[in-house]
Amino acid sequence: MNQYAISTPEGSRDRLFAATRLFRQNERRIRNVLEERGYDEIITPSLEYYDVFVQAGSSIGQEKMYKLTDRNGRLLVLRPDNTTPIARVVTTKLNDDALPLRLYYVQKVHRASSFHRGHSTEVMQAGAELLGAKGMMADLDILTAAFEALAAVKGEPFRIELSHAGIYKALITSLDVDAETAERIRSHIENKSYAALGDELEPYKDREAYRALKAMPTLFGSGEVLEEVSRLTDNQEVLDAVSYLQELIEAITAAGFGENVMIDLGSVQEIDYYTGMMIRGYMGGAGSPVLVGGRYDNLCAKFGRDIPATGFAIDIDALSDSVDLKKEITAQELVFCEIKDLKAALDYVHDNSQLAELAPCNTEEEAMQMARKKGYRTLVIFRDGAVKEMEVRA
Repeated sequence: MNQYAISTPEGSRDRLFAATRLFRQNERRIRNVLEERGYDEIITPSLEYYDVFVQAGSSIGQEKMYKLTDRNGRLLVLRPDNTTPIARVVTTKLNDDALPLRLYYVQKVHRASSFHRGHSTEVMQAGAELLGAKGMMADLDILTAAFEALAAVKGEPFRIELSHAGIYKALITSLDVDAETAERIRSHIENKSYAALGDELEPYKDREAYRALKAMPTLFGSGEVLEEVSRLTDNQEVLDAVSYLQELIEAITAAGFGENVMIDLGSVQEIDYYTGMMIRGYMGGAGSPVLVGGRYDNLCAKFGRDIPATGFAIDIDALSDSVDLKKEITAQELVFCEIKDLKAALDYVHDNSQLAELAPCNTEEEAMQMARKKGYRTLVIFRDGAVKEMEVRA
């Protein structure tokens, strides 16, 4: 037997029953939050030209993209990212009169992962993009939408970590190193590789940026972290970014989300993409971020129009997987009826849609066996215009 015919491709999976219900519930709740906040849904094609991502300078390596060709031989990719296609749409199909735009999406991205990494190659994302607006209020708009989306999903504790792309960029620029060295330093900070970072920075210990860069992996926590970085450097760009984050935190706290926000200046991912505020969200048992985002003012310019933008994306798969699923059954009652009592039975099911389900059985005995097997608490019987309830016992 061909083993590939009965299994899913690496990095993909089947999602069943309770897991699917939770997945769809999370999706609906995020949709409701974003629509209530005035975001309009956009759907982009699953297939995009590879050149779109090349032009955008995508940080996603081509080895992580699934490729195929159209009938003219042009290279296509399965959408590896949602933000870049949205930037394409806004810059090529909408004029300035439409700005600013609040857009949201719920659609999949596809990224190949390394062998034996256990990462999903097919991920459902829900995200929001605010395009054509800049400054504090625009960042607060997208940031509070992110808070509300996570709060609505499970009603469980979550946190969002804030950082700012300008801090690392200003420090590494002042260090005056080549691109390869800068990337190694960035990677060590991002991965909190303290020893490797110290070794990499050792030749530059006489530079003003040395102390701040070396400390970045440890700059995690409450607002005191920002005071600490201000003591480590006199770089004005860094101090401006720190001041911006302080104002942002004050506004978030006043809006009621203070307990859910932290600072992580060691978050320096994708430095060529983000230009200002950066955010990561964590929830439940998920070991990796369930939300990422921030300000990315340079992306649309790569398609010919200089449009500021900020946004976030939620990994609904990771979010749903952070919950320990227990065996459950939504309906508590199984409803059996004779054919002539079908209408009355259906009316009962509709009136109790969260509690009752119709039994696809021909006899009362079959219905009782099904109720025992599936774990229903009660068997409701409609016969000759009468209704009878029977407790289901194992």
